[in-house]
Amino acid sequence: MACIAAWLTEDFQLGAPLRQEPIRPITATLIRRALIRALLCILLFGSLQAWLTYRQVQHSFQVAVRNVASSNVPLLSVSVWDVDIEAIQRQVNLLLENNPSIGYATVNTNTGQQFTAGQLTGAGRGQPLEFRISQPNVPSATIGTLTLNVDTNVLYRETLRSVGVVLVQCLVLTALILGLMVRVLRRELQRPMRHLAEFVEGLKADNLSIKLDLHREPSHRRDEIDLVAEGFGTLQDRIRQHIVTLDAQVTERTQQLVSALTKLKELSTTDPLTGCYNRILFNERFPGELGRAERYVRPLSIIFCDVDRFKMVNDTYGHGTGDQVLAVIGECLRRILRVGSDWVVRYGGEEFVMVLPETSLGVACEIAERLRLEIAQQVTVPLSDGAFLNVTISLGVAEQRAGEPMTSLLHRADEWLYAAKNGGRNQVQPCAQLREKETVLSSAAPNAAN
Repeated sequence: MACIAAWLTEDFQLGAPLRQEPIRPITATLIRRALIRALLCILLFGSLQAWLTYRQVQHSFQVAVRNVASSNVPLLSVSVWDVDIEAIQRQVNLLLENNPSIGYATVNTNTGQQFTAGQLTGAGRGQPLEFRISQPNVPSATIGTLTLNVDTNVLYRETLRSVGVVLVQCLVLTALILGLMVRVLRRELQRPMRHLAEFVEGLKADNLSIKLDLHREPSHRRDEIDLVAEGFGTLQDRIRQHIVTLDAQVTERTQQLVSALTKLKELSTTDPLTGCYNRILFNERFPGELGRAERYVRPLSIIFCDVDRFKMVNDTYGHGTGDQVLAVIGECLRRILRVGSDWVVRYGGEEFVMVLPETSLGVACEIAERLRLEIAQQVTVPLSDGAFLNVTISLGVAEQRAGEPMTSLLHRADEWLYAAKNGGRNQVQPCAQLREKETVLSSAAPNAAN
């Protein structure tokens, strides 16, 4: 039985474990527990069977002894009646030789003679059986007694043999039953559960759609393992649906985050009053514009713009009206500039800077002049009394020179702005000087011809 248990344990430990930690298969545990209970049952029923067998063998011995006595007492009756001492002793000796179950025999006659055979020592002692020796032809007359003692060693050996046969039968039957249980449990429990464990261990987030197939016999009836497999399939579907929902939520949250970051970037780089870029973005972006223009030998111009008499507007009409003036001018500047290339910055207070890539000084002056006319002719701000406030601007234009740093370019444009302010406001510098120079050259050309 110990060999069977070892074989079962070894059989259920075949194969590489699914994890590093040792596991105890359910089937091996079930077989081990069944084996322990089977051994206890064998021990219990074996003890009961041994007691019953002992009683049965003892009864059989007594019946056999009585049969021996019934067949030998008539012969002893004749020998005792004839007082044939040799015949009596010979019959007593033959009685033990022919019946190994009898360990000791005694014949006592009425004349006081005693004839014995065997030994009353050790296992030979037992409950004696006495038989009356009657007178031949006179059954009622007693002439002696025959006493027989059963050999308990023979009784025990026979009992052990009978019990051993029963125990061997029980062990063989138990081994056969356990073997069938092993086969059934391996097919119906161990293989499906191990396949389920391997399937679960091999699952990844990208292969949740794989269905679990336990490879069970088509003829098997639906049981708890099928319920586990179906429940796991339901769990897969819910996890997959949850992942899809999470993906959608992540996509939505990502879009919201991108939108929020875009708005945050826009808020951090845009002046909220005018809608133009702020000074922070100008300091980040303008050096790159200068570097590209220098690297590709392209023209780049800037326009410095300042609202005329803006302090007087604030002092006279209030800061609310001043904010309306700045908002209207910012919207006008953004509308007139070229989309995708030009950009405008609120540099500070009522000052704006327009950056014009790929633009020479002459073209920049034309754009500045168009801006000046647009604002002077069309921009008005309503006042609280129903009247309208006309607004004008002064502009200074400068084109980048080779190797010129940013501060120098800004300084030149700022100087031209102050020149426009000092020249009477509502004008573009140095465009006014360029037009005066062109007028002088045009009038001098006919005189030279004459």
